[in-house]
Amino acid sequence: MSDTTVPTVGYYKVRGLAQPIRLVLAYKGVKSTDKYYDNPGINTMDTFKQTWYKEKFTLGLDFPNLPYYMDESVKLTYSIAIMRHLARKHGLVATDEIGLERQDVLDQQLVDIRNGFFGLLINKEFETEKVTYIAKTLDQQLDSLSQFLGTRQWFTGNHINYVDFWGYETLYWFKFLSPETVNKYQNLVQLLTRFESLPAIKAYMKSPEFISWPLFGSHVQWGFKK
Repeated sequence: MSDTTVPTVGYYKVRGLAQPIRLVLAYKGVKSTDKYYDNPGINTMDTFKQTWYKEKFTLGLDFPNLPYYMDESVKLTYSIAIMRHLARKHGLVATDEIGLERQDVLDQQLVDIRNGFFGLLINKEFETEKVTYIAKTLDQQLDSLSQFLGTRQWFTGNHINYVDFWGYETLYWFKFLSPETVNKYQNLVQLLTRFESLPAIKAYMKSPEFISWPLFGSHVQWGFKK
């Protein structure tokens, strides 16, 4: 790919694991292209991914997967690898040891939170299990995130970095799942507001490229149909 090539983000037309990538690019003012692989109306994983399967091994990716990111000579898969690449490229990493420690530990904590939440989303007993998840798991996780954030502007200190984009997106999901639970933690609510008030993010959220819903694909139990 040439140096003038516009970066491409490949994923489905949902927020999911690609939304923090899109938000970083919007925040940094990077013009990019979204390549969507949806099969609208599909409710099984295999049929949902049919379009992707046809192209999966034709793109020159080392480990073909979604989301992917292509920019100039860079071809990356896996959302965390992509986010870390963009963070280094655009100065969205912590710059001191304390900040780096907070960044790294929160990165992994958010992975654990997402993995647990995705397990709930594919559970056939979602409506029943959701009640237990909100009461026991979600409340505890948000309490820990609230304490970790404290009175800081952002999770690693006074400067935004890539884990804040992950943190924002995770809290965005939970705001739909259980707004009353999220609202118990005012510093997390304020972080959401602070993030959405960033001029570049605010402009992106008003643009036709912005996806507010669905959160996830049609094959999961929640986050697709309202």
